[in-house]
Amino acid sequence: MDSQVVRESFARLWPAGRLVATTRQLLDAGLDSRLIALAVRLGLIHRLRRGVYIPMHQWQDRKPWVQDSLVLAGHIAASNGQLVYSHFSAARLHQLNVWNSSRSIHVVASYRPSIAGQAGDTVLHSFSLAPDEVVQRVIPGVGPARYTNLQRTVLDCAMAAPLTQAVVIGDSALHAGLERLELDVALDLLHRRRGVARARRAVNAMNGLSESAGETRTRLILAELPIEQPELQVTLYADGCEYRVDFAWRGIKLILEFDGNTKYFDFGPTDGALVAERERENALIEDGWRFIRVKWKDLSNPEMLKARIMKAYLAAQQAAA
Repeated sequence: MDSQVVRESFARLWPAGRLVATTRQLLDAGLDSRLIALAVRLGLIHRLRRGVYIPMHQWQDRKPWVQDSLVLAGHIAASNGQLVYSHFSAARLHQLNVWNSSRSIHVVASYRPSIAGQAGDTVLHSFSLAPDEVVQRVIPGVGPARYTNLQRTVLDCAMAAPLTQAVVIGDSALHAGLERLELDVALDLLHRRRGVARARRAVNAMNGLSESAGETRTRLILAELPIEQPELQVTLYADGCEYRVDFAWRGIKLILEFDGNTKYFDFGPTDGALVAERERENALIEDGWRFIRVKWKDLSNPEMLKARIMKAYLAAQQAAA
């Protein structure tokens, strides 16, 4: 069959409003098994898993973490709302930061559902959930999904993940609106579960003022230093203008900024944002403030970063004396 015919068929018959589609949905739309196989071979659609597809333009060149979420979307479409997703899969569905999480799909059930046991990328957790610990939403372009509520998701991740990863997820949830009291109450209800002590340590380290995974990781590195801990998201005034900085030690006029790319890309054209950032920094420097700038690459060498911070902190302390 001519490739142009296949392209035109999929452009015309792909189910309206579907981000991902199952074989059944494609057949119901008027496509057939031969066209589906040809479309995969021609690179028009990408097979997310057995019987679930996504248009190639929605898949290729996406960031790895976006593709991870699309793989989860494919699993949800295949399950048709039969499964309850938990842990890092639920965190993705809550749109939390899931730094350093694998692509594995996490499902919770008191029995072994056949649809979950078919794939090697699925992690099955066997425990019971109260009705109010499960939320149900319809995900546009995907279908109905059931997953653990926000506080249970944070705690399940905290019981299973290394500290930094768990705190990144928890900070993201608190920043998104999860109340600390809700989290503490849910934690108390899990007092007999394996991993609760680990979860309690992670919860104690969480802070909703951290606005990104990078800020959380930076804050945890700062917590290991034998110095006064800085304030987070501090509003400062210089040259008649108001500025907000990530971390600040007011007493010694020292600022630490985590420079994630989104800080510039989210708030305007890159060149203009960088100029505004430089003007902001100059105004604060003229007012006596010192700066430490931390980038993603710095977080891969915590000991070197700690040495930089200590050097800047001691210099600022001496200057303020």
